[in-house]
Amino acid sequence: MTADPAAASTPARWADRSGAPLAAASIAVGVWGIGPLFVRGVGASGLAVATHRLWIGVPVMLAILWISPGKLDRRTFWLAAPAGALFAADIGLGFSAFQYTSLASASIIGALSPLLVLLVSGPLFGERLRRVDLAWFALALVGTVVVVLAGRSTGERSLLGDALATASLFTWTAYFLYVKRTRVYGVPAFPFMTAVIIWGAIVLTPYSLLMVDDLDAVRGTDFLLLFFMALGPGALGHGLMTWAHRFLNVNIASILTLAGPVVTSVGAWILFDEALNGGQALGGLVVLLAIAAVLTGHAGADVPDQLEGE
Repeated sequence: MTADPAAASTPARWADRSGAPLAAASIAVGVWGIGPLFVRGVGASGLAVATHRLWIGVPVMLAILWISPGKLDRRTFWLAAPAGALFAADIGLGFSAFQYTSLASASIIGALSPLLVLLVSGPLFGERLRRVDLAWFALALVGTVVVVLAGRSTGERSLLGDALATASLFTWTAYFLYVKRTRVYGVPAFPFMTAVIIWGAIVLTPYSLLMVDDLDAVRGTDFLLLFFMALGPGALGHGLMTWAHRFLNVNIASILTLAGPVVTSVGAWILFDEALNGGQALGGLVVLLAIAAVLTGHAGADVPDQLEGE
């Protein structure tokens, strides 16, 4: 991929200095955090919900794309294929892990993604964190672990489940980095994400047909919940994060995702009257304060070098 010569440096610098990328990524993570609450409201397994959500998301994304300025061309469609496959693999492996290991174990393994991003972001993008950011990142990671462990978890821990969760960790991290790479080189955000959802639905469906027996359990008002799930965490969440990737340090975007479990825990407490104990509240506060410190330090930072001249 080569940089798009038609991309102007002025919009890139405006986006970065306006704080819009940080705001967009923050909103995306918040919306992703409410995704599990929708899953809780649907009477089917997580993998069945994910499959239906992707297929409902296809016409939703195409409809939004039709009324927006962006267009999905053949090049963007094929560039999105690896991302769609990784996205589907992450969903399939992640939901399968929940069947064999505890929710706490799988969630903590998934929370290690920012650490993997940190290890490779320098060689891939020339992006690094300040030393103080590393301290805040460590604190946010500890807070996430506290949120997960302090909450109720179900299921017995097993080597297979942890292996599936680890595989999901690597596929999500690879997806996150691939999206960043495509955006750095000027691939349009929403057309690209539309193609990702299409490819994800195509790739995940055969796996779901083999692994679950309740695809037909989704019915009635479930489809309304899935529609809002496709519109919110899908179109809005992934659309905003994909757009922000071009202007935002990938480490910052990745650290932001640690706020997801906090949003989910608070939402479950509000909507489903799930217990929110002192440990979860303290851990959540630590995560949010650490993330806020990182974001404050990077507000108004210079646009990455690879965007200069675009």
